Amino acid sequence: MSRTLDIFLDFPQEIEQLVKELEFILAIKLELFSDGTDNWYEFRNSTISLTLGKHDFENDRDIKFEQYPYNLSIRALNISNELERQKWCDDFASYVFQKLKATERYRLMLVDDLQVQLEEFAPVVKV
Repeated sequence: MSRTLDIFLDFPQEIEQLVKELEFILAIKLELFSDGTDNWYEFRNSTISLTLGKHDFENDRDIKFEQYPYNLSIRALNISNELERQKWCDDFASYVFQKLKATERYRLMLVDDLQVQLEEFAPVVKV
């Protein structure tokens, strides 16, 4: 199984609205997939896969999965060298996280392989 980097998002609206926002912010097209049980959205090119969906992870130690209803999971594809694969995954996840963070619209959490919280972001509430 390949390593993933996951960005968890707190978004109060339906997933279809989030898809539209992500497509605009990231300049990508997310395609709807279903396996009969679950539905998810996916962007894929020759080196990266990004999937978006709801998740049912429970809080684990200090990682508060339950505060973030949506999950963006990122993994590298078709790269045989492990270090190169890790770099592609890290770079793309960082790009996505920074683009979302720059909007200052979403609470975000970046997690490595669902085990280690790398970064968290909460927009400043303007009064």
